[in-house]
Amino acid sequence: MYLGKRLGVLSVLGAAGLLAAASPRSPASPPSPVTVAVGSASTQSTAESGAPPSFDVPVTPGQPLTLVVYGDTRFSRRGGDVVNPYARRELVQKIADENPTAILIGGDLVYEGRNPDDYDVYRSETAEWTSRRIPVFAALGNHEFRGCSADDAEPCLENWWTAFGGLALRPFRWYSVRIGAEILAVILDSDAHLKPGSEQRIWFEHVIAGAEPTVRFVLVVLHYPPVRDPFYPRALDEKQVASYLSRKARSLRAQVVVVGSHVHNYERYYRDGVTYLVSGGGGAKPVPAARMFGERSKLKTSVNYHYVRLVLDGNRLTGTMVRFDAAVDRSANPWSEPDRFEIKAKD
Repeated sequence: MYLGKRLGVLSVLGAAGLLAAASPRSPASPPSPVTVAVGSASTQSTAESGAPPSFDVPVTPGQPLTLVVYGDTRFSRRGGDVVNPYARRELVQKIADENPTAILIGGDLVYEGRNPDDYDVYRSETAEWTSRRIPVFAALGNHEFRGCSADDAEPCLENWWTAFGGLALRPFRWYSVRIGAEILAVILDSDAHLKPGSEQRIWFEHVIAGAEPTVRFVLVVLHYPPVRDPFYPRALDEKQVASYLSRKARSLRAQVVVVGSHVHNYERYYRDGVTYLVSGGGGAKPVPAARMFGERSKLKTSVNYHYVRLVLDGNRLTGTMVRFDAAVDRSANPWSEPDRFEIKAKD
């Protein structure tokens, strides 16, 4: 169902859902794009039947490109030991002020995936993202399935498809995004199998290997981090992503950055030519990190509400952890940038 050539799908996923639906075409026929206005820019949409969609976000040539990536926002009306709504809203506003080219969310967007009210909270609190026409691309997390049984995930998936793509994503759970000519984002579902031979793994390898020559950086976004503090328990197959990249990443034309969430903190690693980030500070209850075993940020703070800003300028991708301190007096400046890293494109 998920095999085939890389799609020529050009579209944008907005904060309230896809701004354009994909239209089917035959694999042997050229694409027939549908152009959709997005603010002052335009996007095109084409699709190939039977394979997960791919989306394109246009950028202004010659200008620095800014992305925001983070996860574990847990949009809901809950508070207390579930989420810090104050920190979540402050992060959302700060991200709006960044006015990035796109926002990538690594799962646990909502607290209970079966509850449509949680998605209503998401739409309400991110209204400024929508008004600014900032495209949002989300991965599935375990909380997207909260309230549904393992045998019947359809009600939860319906809520997610409705919020993020409607007919353009249904029935798929993973997809890819081209951001300009130089960045390819691969959005995975780490609650589905990633072992060799699985549908998602075959598609993942196909997309990575088939990246166009102009792509300098591949961002792999998923919920369960493949590399993280080993004291935190693993989930399904996310370690398979690291195993695959340890063999393949150095031979790829593009540099690879993997961003996971799930752990409610920030971590940074470098393994076998790949930068691995943990960015789960979107508002969910904080989880401490030991910061051992090669963790590179060496942060001293245990509570780290944050997002990661990625800026592509020339041949360099600069990453900055933007931290919000919810405990400081509101008259003080709660923002800091305690970790920064730089990745140079391959020659």
